[in-house]
Amino acid sequence: MTTEPTETKPGDDLAARPFDELVAELQRIVQALEAGNLPLEESIARYREALRLHAAAEGRLRDAELTISQLGRGLVEGADAGDEAASPDSEA
Repeated sequence: MTTEPTETKPGDDLAARPFDELVAELQRIVQALEAGNLPLEESIARYREALRLHAAAEGRLRDAELTISQLGRGLVEGADAGDEAASPDSEA
């Protein structure tokens, strides 16, 4: 069985690649490693690449969680400000 190379070039900027592409590439590497038919050196190289992809994807997820958290705080703060502005009117 011939597998296409998954090793990215040293200059490949993982931060510029879409998240879905990172995950798909990581899945391909995992499948190739699980198949168990790669030479040891290639398995090690692919494992190394999988670690890079995983770190990039995990960083992207952390960034997304932070963004969502900040957006949520903005909505809560906006709602709190709206409540404060509405309070004096409702008491009058």
